Amino acid sequence: MSQNLQSFVKGASMLRSVVNRVPADQWDSPSCCEGWTARHVAGHISWGLETVASFAEGGAMADAMPEAERAGDDPAATVSAAVDAAIAALDQPHALDQDTPFGMPLDGFLSLMSADTMTHAWDIADAAGIDHGIDDASAAAVHQAIGPMADQMRGPGRFGDAVPTDSSSALDQFIAFTGRTSVR
Repeated sequence: MSQNLQSFVKGASMLRSVVNRVPADQWDSPSCCEGWTARHVAGHISWGLETVASFAEGGAMADAMPEAERAGDDPAATVSAAVDAAIAALDQPHALDQDTPFGMPLDGFLSLMSADTMTHAWDIADAAGIDHGIDDASAAAVHQAIGPMADQMRGPGRFGDAVPTDSSSALDQFIAFTGRTSVR
């Protein structure tokens, strides 16, 4: 198993753990992503996971739709189904060799998606006021992997500018790198 795939599965598992612990009355709580609630974030990451599954099968990006609509009435079930579908699609011969429209094979794209799953697990947990369950070692590994791509990862619909932090925590440094500040 490639290192990128291992990291992706770990991040997707953390995401699933978070969404399955969100109290039903917290899905419409504001997130740190401007104008988005936890439900919007769940819909957004579900789209990303659906895109991974499609790429693994030789397809294109998943169809776009409003984030809250994609998340639906049961965002935890939507995210969990998307995690399951992505992992099942990646568990096929040559799935990681599939090309993406980003000029890299799917295996390389999974490095970015590892960061996305972990970041959005944090976003949802922060919005819902629950523990994110992200360990420093995982945060440090993902931060190190995507750090060299910082310029490509910033902009509308992506990470914002990094925010300053004095924390020595690898997770705090990663979250600051992604441009996030807690709503709590």
